[in-house]
Amino acid sequence: MENSKLQAGFGRASIMPEGVVHLAGGDAAKRRSTWAKDTLYVTCVALKQDTQTLLIYTMDLITADSANAEDAKAAIVEATGIPEENILLNATHTHASVSIRTNWEGVQEYRKLFCAAMAQAGVDALANLAEAEVYYGDTMTEQMTFVRHYKLSDGSYAGANFGNFKNGEIVGHSSEADGQLQMVKFARDGKKDILMTAFGAHGTFASTADTYISADFPSPTRDYIEANCDCLVAHFIAAAGDQVPSSRIKTEERYGREEYREYGAALGQYVLDALPRLKKLEDVSLKLLTRTVTYPANKEKLHLLPFVDEVVAKAKELGNIHKETVALAREKGFSSYFEATAIRGRANAPDTRDLCLRTMTLGKLGFIFAPYEMFGTQGMYIKENAPCDMTFIITCSEGAKGYMPSKLGIQIGCYESCVTQFTPGTAEALAEDFVTMLTDMQE
Repeated sequence: MENSKLQAGFGRASIMPEGVVHLAGGDAAKRRSTWAKDTLYVTCVALKQDTQTLLIYTMDLITADSANAEDAKAAIVEATGIPEENILLNATHTHASVSIRTNWEGVQEYRKLFCAAMAQAGVDALANLAEAEVYYGDTMTEQMTFVRHYKLSDGSYAGANFGNFKNGEIVGHSSEADGQLQMVKFARDGKKDILMTAFGAHGTFASTADTYISADFPSPTRDYIEANCDCLVAHFIAAAGDQVPSSRIKTEERYGREEYREYGAALGQYVLDALPRLKKLEDVSLKLLTRTVTYPANKEKLHLLPFVDEVVAKAKELGNIHKETVALAREKGFSSYFEATAIRGRANAPDTRDLCLRTMTLGKLGFIFAPYEMFGTQGMYIKENAPCDMTFIITCSEGAKGYMPSKLGIQIGCYESCVTQFTPGTAEALAEDFVTMLTDMQE
């Protein structure tokens, strides 16, 4: 039987807190908000074809971890009647959002506000459904994203959150960054078009020392596009596990910490320039596939477990990024406080870990939803090898399992490899899993 026409809808709700909150990224226990730069939102894109309806969310949070995803889904199911397996969540990974993973006074009330906003955005998206034609495309950006691991002149490596820069002059990046900006447009009669964008860069214009609330660069990116064309925007983080919107190499650095609005506008202009070149998708058959895969858990450095409590106690006293906490962690053999807590998690974890992988197709257009922070090299591998005209990469998806470093990242001893829950080679194997799933959906 031939599929009916595709319908698309859009909903957006504020998740701005009331009063002082703890901020995600860095030391959530000590980092409290003092003001706000812009509004935090959750955005929902609804897709309906025949009897199947999907709700795809992007949220101005640092991650879509399991506990909060479950609470949000329960609220969405109750409000919309859409089954849980048809709800897909993604976080934009802003490091200046509200921390809803840690316990602090008022967090339970904020979680209620968050779940209510998620439900409302879903309700609004369903009420906004209209028949849509699909257009898709991409454009390559220049100097908008960089790998945050650096080669030094003496052959060693350094980078964000690991190593130091005293070993030698920075001479390059450890690998090539993926600067592809992807777009999918749902053109609707009588209603505003819906535009989904995906780009691989960490939401880290706000440093871990800043105390303001911000959606980081996705906010001005959305604002700029919506102000300059008649569409509604949902922005997703692509493979950004090792990618940032600025570089320590001075000849490459284009934007400083306070210039996130200029950066967002520049990214938005790339989108506007590319919109006239988008291709129409003729086959819009909507499919969703879910698979659970199991991989060995990381059990490295468990011999350091006896020293974890001492480091954690120091962090509780002074903060987890305080210089004395960092010094103690390194004295005991950890690269950071975060590695100490990761090792505690490894000791208490089973020998294997499960990941729920989700893929969606619209005809020859593929989408992946990765429940972890994917490195750029794996995103590029999936796009090059999947049997799709374009594969739209969405990471930091529901049930987020943290960093998934590449073999190279593990080899150079990057921060992400110190805190990952998985063994070397898992990142590459997962990329193959996604390619296989998309291949199976095309058969």
